[in-house]
Amino acid sequence: MTQSYDVIIVGGGHAGSEAALAAARMGCKTLLVTISTETIGLMPCNPSIGGPAKGQIVGEIDALGGEMGRAADETFIQIKILNRSRGPAVQCLRTQNDKYLYQEYIQNVIKSSKNIDIAEAEVAQLIFEGNRITGIITTKNITYSATAVVITTGTFLKAKMHVGLSATTGGRIGEQSAENLSDSIRSRFKLGRLKTGTPPRLHKDSIDYSKLILQPGDTEWLHFSFRSEYNDRFKTQKDCYSTNTTEETHKIILANLDRSPLYTNVIEGVGPRYCPSIEDKVVRFKDKPTHQIFIEPEGLTTDSIYPQGLNTSLPQDVQEQLLYSMPGLENVKIIKYGYAVEYDFILPSQLKPTLETKKVTGLFFAGQINGTSGYEEAAGQGIVAGINAALMVQNKDPFILTREDSFIGTLIDDLITKDIYEPYRMLTSRSEYRLLLRQDNPTRRLSERAYAIGLLTAEEMERISDQHQQINHYMKLWRKTSTTPAQTKKHNLKHKIPLAELIKRPEINLEDIFDNTNDVYEKEAAQRACVEFKYAGYINKQQETIAKIKRFESKKIPDFIDFDAILGLKRESIQCLKEHRPKTFYDASKIAGVNPADLVVLMVYLENYHKTKQPT
Repeated sequence: MTQSYDVIIVGGGHAGSEAALAAARMGCKTLLVTISTETIGLMPCNPSIGGPAKGQIVGEIDALGGEMGRAADETFIQIKILNRSRGPAVQCLRTQNDKYLYQEYIQNVIKSSKNIDIAEAEVAQLIFEGNRITGIITTKNITYSATAVVITTGTFLKAKMHVGLSATTGGRIGEQSAENLSDSIRSRFKLGRLKTGTPPRLHKDSIDYSKLILQPGDTEWLHFSFRSEYNDRFKTQKDCYSTNTTEETHKIILANLDRSPLYTNVIEGVGPRYCPSIEDKVVRFKDKPTHQIFIEPEGLTTDSIYPQGLNTSLPQDVQEQLLYSMPGLENVKIIKYGYAVEYDFILPSQLKPTLETKKVTGLFFAGQINGTSGYEEAAGQGIVAGINAALMVQNKDPFILTREDSFIGTLIDDLITKDIYEPYRMLTSRSEYRLLLRQDNPTRRLSERAYAIGLLTAEEMERISDQHQQINHYMKLWRKTSTTPAQTKKHNLKHKIPLAELIKRPEINLEDIFDNTNDVYEKEAAQRACVEFKYAGYINKQQETIAKIKRFESKKIPDFIDFDAILGLKRESIQCLKEHRPKTFYDASKIAGVNPADLVVLMVYLENYHKTKQPT
């Protein structure tokens, strides 16, 4: 007997969880199919959320009514702002989370949600009627029908695990690979092969912390979600630490490359350039004498430590040797050895901005199956796919995020327009709009749209409105309030000026004009108002640059242009431009590896060229 649903989600990771919740909250009868219900919401790698660009994505997911930000706020064991010494465009929040509490939180939310059923099964086949998907068939020959299906299988399609030169089938240790589904997808779509990796896990009591560098959290209330209420959990944070590889570490790795699946062609898939294995780091950056390794706990009640930066698929005996060669790890005990996972992914150029496939109506893909890396990237795609699956069922217009309004939009645009040769990791530098897409303003950018399609409640919108009114209050107040005689004298002013002008000075901080720093909500609103004033000039300039770039898209790039001779271009961009030889500026903007800053450099060069008709 066939069971019918509006939307079926295949996979219960970060993409699948957000997709299922979005579709269900929009009123769709939703089925979440997963190989194991116990792994819904699992954090298989480092249990951390956020970081550069990723923190912005988490804020956007939250502004759209998603759960990742709230889950991180409720389960963190350490929290901090990264890049505090730099501008707000690159400042970001990062949490270290208890992996078991995070997983429990997500499972509880899903299990208690209306409109969601969960089926523990492996999908064997997708059902097509012409160019439309109509459902799925499990390996136990159970059929489920649906108007829309979202595939979020992560790294499990024909997955193979590697430790040294030995390989076994599976998507993670102790978990099976999805073999049949890959064949079903391959019948209609082009697939590629990628790899990712994980480090060994270490026993916390076998580490000599006296030889490590302390990496504490911040001593103030911080949060991802606009819905989170003040609490004092930040007062009881767990410490993280760091150590470094040594010359001996590098010697051990280089001496054993003939036993690495990466360097013996055992692994076919390409690994992540921006989160490479330790052996890849040592080979690629031979001039670097050491690499930083972060020693981070996986939870409050577990003995397991995650050495971030030590991803490896080297043999177990080599893993032991290289660990013993690092300060503080001389006598470390290994709980679980590191390994690499190789898996099939769909070439995302076959997708629309909604993440629906171009060939098959009603079929969506989200997460690592699209060639991305990271929890945040997966969850961002998941919520967009879930939203659009629901809207399709409801015969409503699609929901599309763009480069101008979000990091999620930037991520999706890159995926569907650029060739993916390696796992895609979101970086701040990938967005030409990063000063506009800050960690502190996602609700201003996205929440009205989320409310319009039913993802946020009236009460939640009222809370957002109150927060925005607080920010606007301080902006109005500081425009009409002038410096006091004491402030005028302290800051060497010739005469009094509006506080809105004073705050623009680089040496001025919020505390110089704001004395209500004990109220956390008021302080947060005032800080956001401060940012709006302080960076208004830069924001206007960026908007002008963006407009100029858009006007410049049709400019031709002569075949004889020597990219090596363009001062200011980064090496990676030069290599990509030389390889692809784009015909126009627009073509150059769609090349993977050419970042927005380098596009501005190229634009200036081409401007001069077209003015003079000769290279400058």
